[in-house]
Amino acid sequence: MPRKPFVGGNWKSNGTIESAKTLCASLNSGAAAYRNKVEAVVCPITPQISLVNKLVRKSPMKVGAQNVSASKEGAFTGEVSAGQLKDSGIQWTLIGHSERRTKYGETDEVTAQKIEQCQEAGVSVIFCIGELLEEREAGKTDDVNKRMMDAVYGKIKDWKKVVVAYEPVWAIGTGKVATPEQAQDAHAAIRKMISSAVSEEVADAVRILYGGSVTPENCKDLIDKPDIDGFLVGGASLKPTFTDIIAACVPAIPLKKPKFMKVDGVEPAARGVNFFGKVVKAPTKVEGSEDLMEVVVGDDTAIVTLSVRGDRVKVCEVGKTVRVQNAHVSMIKGFIRVAVDKWSALKPAEEEVASVNEKKDMSGVEYELTNN
Repeated sequence: MPRKPFVGGNWKSNGTIESAKTLCASLNSGAAAYRNKVEAVVCPITPQISLVNKLVRKSPMKVGAQNVSASKEGAFTGEVSAGQLKDSGIQWTLIGHSERRTKYGETDEVTAQKIEQCQEAGVSVIFCIGELLEEREAGKTDDVNKRMMDAVYGKIKDWKKVVVAYEPVWAIGTGKVATPEQAQDAHAAIRKMISSAVSEEVADAVRILYGGSVTPENCKDLIDKPDIDGFLVGGASLKPTFTDIIAACVPAIPLKKPKFMKVDGVEPAARGVNFFGKVVKAPTKVEGSEDLMEVVVGDDTAIVTLSVRGDRVKVCEVGKTVRVQNAHVSMIKGFIRVAVDKWSALKPAEEEVASVNEKKDMSGVEYELTNN
């Protein structure tokens, strides 16, 4: 079962009531792009939790807290218990964020106590782990993450209520981002730790997020990695483009082995064409157009011509297999073109198309328009 992507927004100690209202209006308007496909949570400052909860109630966005007490209710001035969060309709909270650990001295033992309280109250947790710069430079990334995870295994009874967020401290708010490869390596190691300490089933199901200067520009390369299931976003969650980060996590529609025969006989302007194809001819510029290119791809049933605009054509190297998703069929001067526009996906494919039937050219199917 694929893991449903998850994106959390940590507003930290930022914002006013007016800025929260403006931001929530943007969150609501951008919800259609990810509804039912990505789980999203924002964590505003405590005084605004109730207001934000009301402002986003018509969207799929959920609201969480940035902190929770390690104790139950009682004589603990300034604390809010997990039970009180639950009583107020708050479903999520952050635990173990590096700012709580480094600036307020929260230890692994304290994070374990907080998780225990949340498990008892039925509050879901975004559990944060990650190494300092000097720890990474010393090669201790996995050791630090293991220590932080080891502290909480005994407290977690329901893993469905836990999301792990790997946030390298050196990348939080600094503009520095772990490369997709660095992040993937850390996530894969964390998943392996959970598999060894708990079970392979739990490790396969738990969602592991990346956090650290995530933006709409860098999130796409990160989310493509197999063990990165979403993001915990700081400063970028305070901007209207936060929904672009969430939308970038929407899973691609699963593709089955394509046959170009699926295109055979379609009416011009039909949408939703999905297939894999090997590039058999280098991209060529369409005469009279600034950035429109044509690329011939094929599989063992036929070849077809793609119309592609802009830099996306760079993935179309002769001999390489590409994945085309949600393209549409158009007619240019009476001949088929499979148009890869801004609503379509064109990416390198992990699968390999072994053979191509160049004798059958789907683009050669000519249509005659009638007034039927």
